[in-house]
Amino acid sequence: MNQNKWSILIVSVLAIALGLILQSIHMILPWLFGPILASLIVIKLLKKKVIWPVWLGNLGLLILGVQMGSTFTPVVLNDIKQEWLQIVLMSVFILIIALLVSVIFKKIAGVTFETALLSAIPGALSQMVVMAEENKKADLLIVTLTQTSRIMFVVILVPIISAIFSDKSDKAEQITKAPSIFHVLNIQGLLIILIGIIVLFIIFNRLRIPVPQLLAPIFILLTWNLSTGQVFTLNYEFIIFAQILFGIRIGVQIADLINNLNKKTIFAIAFQNISLIVGAFLLVFLFQLFINDNINDLFLSAAPGGMAQIIVVALETGGDVAMISSYHIFRIFFILLIIAPLIKIFLTKRTR
Repeated sequence: MNQNKWSILIVSVLAIALGLILQSIHMILPWLFGPILASLIVIKLLKKKVIWPVWLGNLGLLILGVQMGSTFTPVVLNDIKQEWLQIVLMSVFILIIALLVSVIFKKIAGVTFETALLSAIPGALSQMVVMAEENKKADLLIVTLTQTSRIMFVVILVPIISAIFSDKSDKAEQITKAPSIFHVLNIQGLLIILIGIIVLFIIFNRLRIPVPQLLAPIFILLTWNLSTGQVFTLNYEFIIFAQILFGIRIGVQIADLINNLNKKTIFAIAFQNISLIVGAFLLVFLFQLFINDNINDLFLSAAPGGMAQIIVVALETGGDVAMISSYHIFRIFFILLIIAPLIKIFLTKRTR
């Protein structure tokens, strides 16, 4: 067994052990924080190099995507359809907050306007990094570090805020209220869904659609739910398994990220990400003056950062996964189809 396989085995065993320990002391997100801590311990304390296979991280995201997609029932979709205006407004206001924060970030970090702008847009890491590569005035390293480091702030701050406003009920019980997927579907149905997910994932990946690992299963399960009317969920053990795979990948990314940060960059990045999260929280209170949605659901819908991290928090705090997913899916395509092209045109004209 080569060195990396030993490292993968060590970090996996430690991730499970820490997850069990954190769960026993009722720590929030034990199966996400456990693997993250395991990765940092193995890389930083034990000084072992860990190259986490991409396919394992993707497998974790695909499992989360299946769970997210299973929540999109006809009844839920009808409720979401009635909230289209607030979904649009929430996305627009979050992006306005990001633009305002980018102005201050530019002064603190001493970077160009292009760097500050591309660093601030939430939930579009790959698109912003590609544009930073293409723009000569943008600092690719700063954009990448800022966008990637948002993972740290999301997995630390968002669960704390969300846990305060969650209903405190048993999360595993909530997830398993619907019958298991294995009780509802036969082998043929499972194969159809699996093949559909693989095909759509390949298509989304070729088209460079963001987070195809999540969006492919969501759209396949959404289509299945609408066409068959069947309602099911994944066993909670699968959710734990997905968090372990995904959490180790986050931990490895954070460990690599720490090596590239200096004090000035750390302060600027911390200011930007904390401001985005606090801004989202204040925006939610403003929205609550006009609508009656649960504050935890609204906050997770507005929170900046990767959809996968947010959905893990939603699953563990009893959030409305379908509602929260719909906000983030809209934001992804809003940024992809409208905001990113506009930014590219603006920056091209500015460069000329």
